[in-house]
Amino acid sequence: MLIRRGLLFAATTLTAAALAAAAGVPAQGAPAVAGVAVQAADQAANLANAKKLTTVRIDGRLALLRAEGVAIRNAARLTDAHQAALQKIIDADIAGLTELRAKVATETTAEAVRADARSMVEDYRVYLLVRPQVHLTVAADVESAALARLRTLHDKLAQAVAAAKSAGKDVGDAEAKLAHLKSELDATESALSGLADDLLAVQPGPDAAAIKAKTAAARTDVRTARTHLRAAVADAKALRTLLKP
Repeated sequence: MLIRRGLLFAATTLTAAALAAAAGVPAQGAPAVAGVAVQAADQAANLANAKKLTTVRIDGRLALLRAEGVAIRNAARLTDAHQAALQKIIDADIAGLTELRAKVATETTAEAVRADARSMVEDYRVYLLVRPQVHLTVAADVESAALARLRTLHDKLAQAVAAAKSAGKDVGDAEAKLAHLKSELDATESALSGLADDLLAVQPGPDAAAIKAKTAAARTDVRTARTHLRAAVADAKALRTLLKP
């Protein structure tokens, strides 16, 4: 009886070993198989989480682009050419990111999702580039419109100063203030010259530092123009005071 049991145990053991060997699993294969299953489950969970996170990030960019589209359509001082250029950028980015969003949903590896996430950033630069393009272009066009109005005012004030001088009045202070007003307007024009067009020509890409440098330079020029405009407004007010009877 004992011999029969021993033979049965040996046969069972050999059979299990043979099956395990055929399957490429060690004889004590149950723990290894379970480990593989856990690893596969972890990979699937990580893939799902990566896809979810990337999709959320894409959705955030799409929401911002749509909001910026509303902003440019409501910007009263934005020129037609700049509005068309910005709308083209926004429409292209919305189309591209929407397509990328669908692609993320079909990915089967974490590596592919990481590549999609990199494309989401480097191929569009929504936060680093598009948002500054919208805000700074709108600001530059607002300042350009203000500059045009102040140029017209300058010419009227120049006529008033000339008339006062012809009437024999002392206009020394007024002439000095008028000259300063013109210099501030010229400085404003210099700061704004080509600003919007150059900014709109910047393309997205992997070099974040270069893009940031260009948007920072445009932002500095917008602020410089604003400073000169404020000084010009102050000069115009002072001139009006000087020219009062």
